[in-house]
Amino acid sequence: MITYVATYRRRMRPKVLAKIHELAAGKPVVFLTSRAETRRWLEHVAADRPERSRWR
Repeated sequence: MITYVATYRRRMRPKVLAKIHELAAGKPVVFLTSRAETRRWLEHVAADRPERSRWR
């Protein structure tokens, strides 16, 4: 398990990114790399959507 975590960026990340690009096929893909960036993106997305009674 430690080996997987230690080598993720080098071994798995390129495969995961390739699969994302393959499946995205013209759809917008957002890569968020920090909690602050995620919070700002969610606030932006929420501001662009009509208000809902609850998240689904």
